[in-house]
Amino acid sequence: AAAPEPNWTFTGNVGLFSQYIFRGISQTNEKPALQGGFDLGHKSGFYAGLWGSNVSWLSDGNPDVSASLEVDLYGGYKWALPADFVLDTGVLYYWYPGSYPAGYTKPNTTELYAALTWKWITGKYSYSVDSKTFGFPDSRGSDYWEINATYDIVEKVNDVMGKVTVFGHLGKQKFKNNGFYDYGFLKVTISTEIYGVTV
Repeated sequence: AAAPEPNWTFTGNVGLFSQYIFRGISQTNEKPALQGGFDLGHKSGFYAGLWGSNVSWLSDGNPDVSASLEVDLYGGYKWALPADFVLDTGVLYYWYPGSYPAGYTKPNTTELYAALTWKWITGKYSYSVDSKTFGFPDSRGSDYWEINATYDIVEKVNDVMGKVTVFGHLGKQKFKNNGFYDYGFLKVTISTEIYGVTV
């Protein structure tokens, strides 16, 4: 008989990347990033986690700022809905520990989010409840809309090459009372597995 589903699951991840891109913008000035995190989940749908990465965008061109780390703390709940829909709601806190000069607007940001997934496509909305969204003053109400799609074109090409997957992301970042910095972001990637390595 199959083992019963555990009430709690705990997972971790770590990776080294050529750079850290967040919503279309490099956070490490196109330099490598070491990233990792932990996730705790309950079979009811509750989850919480912590994730971190090195960053340089705060100190690039500003030697008075000493903040080279981003730590994300998050928690939420997922509901399984009829017809293969999944609703995910939660809160995410972006924390940038370090030293800042007097009068500097710290970039620490809290976002509430809601995402609706159907099979291979997800729509997500993130809303900032901070008045200093990523360092922009008087910016409570800033938001990010996004649509993500992940689709497996083929399950297996041959004995060497595995499945081929296409991923697309379309997003729009808006900064309340700082509209000059609003922008859109489009990303399309294709991945496959060669001898078990994802390319």
